[in-house]
Amino acid sequence: MVAQLIGLILKELHLLWSDSRSRITLVVPPLLQLFIFSYAATYDVDHVPIAVLNEDAGPYGRELVARFNGSPTFEITALPTSEREIKPLIDEAGVMMALHIGPRFSADLRGGRAPSVQVILDGRRLPTALTVQSYVTLILAGFNADYGAANGLPGPAASTVSRAWFNPILSSHWFIIPGLIGKLVLIITLTATISIAREREVASFDRMFVLGFTSLQILAAKSVLPVSIGFLHGATMSLIAAFWFGVPFRGSLTALLLSLLVFVIATTGIGLMLSCRAQSQRQATLRIFMFFVPAVMLSGFATPITAMPVVLQFVSLLDPLRYFDTVIRALCIRGAGWPYVGTQLWPLGVIAVATMTAACLLVWRRR
Repeated sequence: MVAQLIGLILKELHLLWSDSRSRITLVVPPLLQLFIFSYAATYDVDHVPIAVLNEDAGPYGRELVARFNGSPTFEITALPTSEREIKPLIDEAGVMMALHIGPRFSADLRGGRAPSVQVILDGRRLPTALTVQSYVTLILAGFNADYGAANGLPGPAASTVSRAWFNPILSSHWFIIPGLIGKLVLIITLTATISIAREREVASFDRMFVLGFTSLQILAAKSVLPVSIGFLHGATMSLIAAFWFGVPFRGSLTALLLSLLVFVIATTGIGLMLSCRAQSQRQATLRIFMFFVPAVMLSGFATPITAMPVVLQFVSLLDPLRYFDTVIRALCIRGAGWPYVGTQLWPLGVIAVATMTAACLLVWRRR
């Protein structure tokens, strides 16, 4: 029995290795996607193009413009001469923000009156607009504090000092890249499980039953490669995240590897279930895509799970990606211990056992 199982595994390895397109598809694109998505998918803003209309002839208007110009967040790319020129710049996405300083800005400051500054944001890119708005608030607050100190004005009754725990530099990479690892491992593992559909399409799958292989042997042989490929990719991407992108890792390496292994097994079971039910390789690929998109959306990657409708929150409990994303972020960012990892690991293990059992039953029914 062991010899037969080893023979099946070697056959699967030979089929994968003999196809150059499969080798390249399973190795190169996932690593390229990690680099591309890590640099492209970010909530951080840098060198945001802005327009500045300064109608103030006094020194304080020029000082405020200099603060925006000296900030690494903003880059002044347009200097309109009237309000009419601002609208086309925003409409055509030439700038993300327009700053309008009125003609009485310096005069109002000297007279003890509170001048107003108009900030116009492009709300079509809402997350970026909200981030830009927070940076504008910080610059204006700094200008007000320095002006008050230089002119002997009393400070505010209360001040706010904000500190971010676990992510003191507020880098979105620390949040996004661990989540990307889970998404890429998921699609890699699912893609590697379509061999059953491919063999059924060429009528070679049924011959394994004729040769006397059991459903358990076939399932084990079909699982070894997807689990191995997904696990190796996940480990490699974790190293790249830590040493290339500087994502911290503060938890247990054993906990990460164990969680990754259980996640890959659960994902492999789902992929084998989808492949067993498909009549062709194209159909299996379509079903994998139909599963992948909801799994990503329900994992909490784009929106918090607590913000979803109650029904979808319950549905997300069946999503293995939800638990792995939670574990890897907790281990990387806040150094969670085994007690917390265990709360996420046991439901992930239940999903792994359930999906592999269901896949075995589906293979048995194909006899």
